[in-house]
Order: sequence, then C-alpha cells, then structure tokens
Amino acid sequence: MSQLKFKDKSFTLNQYETVLDCLLRNGQAIPYACKAGMCQACLIRAVDCEATEESRKWIKPALQAQGYTLACQWVPESDVAAVLPGVEDFSVTVRIRLLELINPQVLRLILDIPDPSKMFAYRPGQYLTLINPAGIARSYSIANDYEQDGWVELHISATLHGVFSHWLFQEARAGDQLHMRGAAGDCFYASKDAAGQPLLLAGVGTGLAPLYGIVRDALRQGHTAPIALFHGGRTLDHLYYVDTLQALTRQFSNFRYFPCTIEDSGTTGFHTGTLEQVLEAQLDSRLLSQTHAYLCGAPDFVHGMRKRLFLKGVRAPNIHCDPFTERTVIDSAETAS
Repeated sequence: MSQLKFKDKSFTLNQYETVLDCLLRNGQAIPYACKAGMCQACLIRAVDCEATEESRKWIKPALQAQGYTLACQWVPESDVAAVLPGVEDFSVTVRIRLLELINPQVLRLILDIPDPSKMFAYRPGQYLTLINPAGIARSYSIANDYEQDGWVELHISATLHGVFSHWLFQEARAGDQLHMRGAAGDCFYASKDAAGQPLLLAGVGTGLAPLYGIVRDALRQGHTAPIALFHGGRTLDHLYYVDTLQALTRQFSNFRYFPCTIEDSGTTGFHTGTLEQVLEAQLDSRLLSQTHAYLCGAPDFVHGMRKRLFLKGVRAPNIHCDPFTERTVIDSAETAS
C-alpha cells in the first residue's frame, strides 16, 4: 500500500483511492465540493513527488508547473507527500457589502472587490470558492456578471449542518473580509454553441442562483430563441426573485418563467406539482434535439432530471450541470501548515 504524507502525518492509501478520499477518511481538513474536478476547491501541491497526469490536466499550466493538482483526481501509484495552498494563495480579497434574506431560508450575499485588477474572469453560472476568516471554504454558484455589475452575487441556503452557511447567517457582517478563488464549472451560457437554440433551465432551492445569472447573460447577449426557466419549491416561501423574473417575462417576449410549488399556492401564474411534473407537461418534443438544458440544485434532482431530459431527446452534450456533492463543510484554517 502507498503512503500519503500530509501535515507531518502519514496515511495509508487504499487501492485506487484518491488523495482527497484518503484525507477525508482520516479526518483531515481539506475543502472540496464536487469531487469531479470541476470546482477546483481541492487544489493541493505535490511535495518532492509528481502528481499523475490525469489529476494535473484539470488545472492551468502555470499551476501545474508549481506542482499543484486536484486531490479528488489524484490516485497515487507510489508514496507521495502533499500540502494545501495557503489561504491567500491564488485568491482574491473580497469584502461583504450586503447580507440580505430574500426568503426565510436563502441569503443574498453581495461581495465587493477592493482591487478590481486582481479579479478573475468568469461566466455567470460558474462556481467560485469562498474562504472565511476562520479558513472555512465552500464553493458557490455565481448569480451575476461582475463585469456588468461591479460586484459578485451569491445565494446561500441555510443548511442544517453547513458550517460556512451558519457563519454567514449568524456571525458575518458587512465589511468582513474574505478570500475567493475561482472560477470553474461548465454550467454557463456560451453564445457560440447555444445562440439560436432554445434554452431550458431548471433548478430547485438556491439552484436558481446560476440559472438566474445564465438567463440574464443570455438575454444581455441578444439570445432570441425561446428561454424557459423552471424553479421549484415545496411552498411559495421556498421560491424567491419571483417579481424580478416575472418582470423579465414582460420585458422579453422569448422568456417564460414557471414557478412551481408542490403545495397549491392558490396564486395565479404558479404551477402546482413537483418541478419534474410541471416541466414534463410543458416540454415541446419537437424542439428537444436542439435545446440546451441547464440543471442546478441537489445532486439527486440534477442527476434524475439529466436522465429524464436525455431520454426525452435532449442531446447529452447540450445538458449542462455541475452538481455539488453534499457533505458537511470542513475547516481549512490550517492550510498554510
């Protein structure tokens, strides 16, 4: 069995086990989100050894040259050693401008960038990784375009065991400084591929955040084909941005918004049933082979809906989703050691 050295400790790697899984199995603090190489939250540096080509290919050549790789993709074939980057490495300093409840369970977080020259490029709908003053890291989807707005907008759900979300809801204040890394993910509008094609967007909970960003991005770039956005929740209280999205339907004739609640809201314009039920009732099978679909939310919803749409006729390359792996957020305060 190969050995993994990390923070002056040594751990035995199981056969075909990734560095990330080994560290988590042994209770070590390392940030991660998707475990699929997309979010890049688990960036790690090989020490006096070389990571596998498969684990390095996901990151920029400049980082590869410094020994960095992704822990979730690194399956060592011999003894290795690794360290995490320091909190300030490859990150942008940000400050909280606004913390605002937009429904009882969702917090709108607005971040300012004190030094805009340090800001990285991204497309609305991608992920970034946020690191709070205690060193706790979490990846979130981006709901807006920094180049257009001059700030970064995130939507945070009040999860039961989320250490980071608990800090934001209970302790964070306007003016607090954080660090931000990014961006990654394939769930964004690419005009060169999707222009002139119907867009179908579906999400539950704060899965609306990237979809909202993608819709605005597509409309801003002059997308003229039909755009349909489905957002689901158990009750009306679980939805948000309803007025804003309804206003977009009045402003753009090609945009349709379908708010879905499992419990009957008794409100005109709302659809009763699960998001899956409402969406399937609205599908136009004649358009599906050309449709680009964007799916966001809990992993079970994303994987299930991806399969449904594929079986209905949406081409696999046209289904865009970056589902997170659900887990308890862990502390990375000691990453510099």
